Amino acid sequence: MNTVLIVGGGHGGVDVAFGLRERGYTGPITVLDKSGFVPYERPPMSKSWLNGDGGPAELMLRGHDAFSDANIELMLNCEVLSIDRDRKVVKTSHGSLEYSTLVLALGSSPRQLRLSGATLAGMHHLHTLEQASALRDELASATSVGVIGAGFIGLEIASSVAKRGVPVTVIETAGRPMPRTASEVTSAYMRAQHEDAGTAFRFNASVQEIVGPSGRVSRVKLSDGTHVEADLVVMGIGALANGGWVTDFGLDFDNGIVVDRTLRTKDPDIFAIGDCARFLDDEGGATRLESIGNAADHARRVAASIAGTPVPVPDVPWFWTLQAGVRLQMAGRVDRVEEWLLTGSIESNSFSVLGWRNSQLVYGESINSPSDHVTIRKLLAENTAPTLSELRPIAEMGLKAAIKSLAKDKVSPPQMAR
Repeated sequence: MNTVLIVGGGHGGVDVAFGLRERGYTGPITVLDKSGFVPYERPPMSKSWLNGDGGPAELMLRGHDAFSDANIELMLNCEVLSIDRDRKVVKTSHGSLEYSTLVLALGSSPRQLRLSGATLAGMHHLHTLEQASALRDELASATSVGVIGAGFIGLEIASSVAKRGVPVTVIETAGRPMPRTASEVTSAYMRAQHEDAGTAFRFNASVQEIVGPSGRVSRVKLSDGTHVEADLVVMGIGALANGGWVTDFGLDFDNGIVVDRTLRTKDPDIFAIGDCARFLDDEGGATRLESIGNAADHARRVAASIAGTPVPVPDVPWFWTLQAGVRLQMAGRVDRVEEWLLTGSIESNSFSVLGWRNSQLVYGESINSPSDHVTIRKLLAENTAPTLSELRPIAEMGLKAAIKSLAKDKVSPPQMAR
């Protein structure tokens, strides 16, 4: 009987396992993970969980009983040592495991800050439950916090710290928050919300050194010679795909494990999904996306492929973040945007900014407007968005109202000439 071996117990790996059972697959399934924790959710770790007092159980994706009930074997504290593709055997720290189909859901790891002082006490990343627990424990006594990087993780952490009433400064090499992932309109709006909540920013600033004469960080020295006082520093400078070691076993790796449109590697019996996979997108370009939505989409498609059920079409990429009391949701590909259009009013604190290329909608971000987000995803998925020239004159009325108005105009009967 076909045996499915899944390496990685994050969202993607777990979704493949349970997705197989939901699709009627009855063969053996094993999920192995190098962590000692039952698979858990990561998004809350930089948000509500960071300021709470709950334990790991609050973050569980599925408990031990769920795996047992679904007849899925879960192997924790288990690392891959080698892959024998000819024999279809994975050697692990727990012994050798045979497979018919192998799914690599290896995730990503934080970029490291390679500077003097980067390993001082009080320096933190936030990627694993162990790191989140250590950060939460030290935040209880922190008097000032520095956050390096104004991306999603950095800003979510800053928001959580500010909510505690602890002074926090975000250091960013670019001139605005979320410089590569959001429009200037949204960046400016989010900056204002963070500053109102108590977060300070240092833009166009690079870190030169982490200072800590006593062995613990006390301040961050910037390239202009100034300092940011901090007895706790969190590094949020991006992530790198895991899995570079697959090249030792004949698979390709280039900013991620290289897969085709079906998420198969050059070996048709080995898939790679989620943060670790560099896949062909709808335009034939190679891309890698880091989000729960992307991992879940990959998992659905791979589970269907293995189970022999209809494979769903790829979902529109989407992401969400909660910062300074603001819900920001995105859909589409921000890297394809050539022109922006604001719909609605910034003053209302509920609006959307749409991204266009060649007058066609390719991306949208919504502030405190889940209904706009749903509309944007639908427009992108169905390729039914109005053109930029159609929407621009009525953009101020808001996205949903504008779409409704355009639809009404298209179905209105022509007026008889007199």
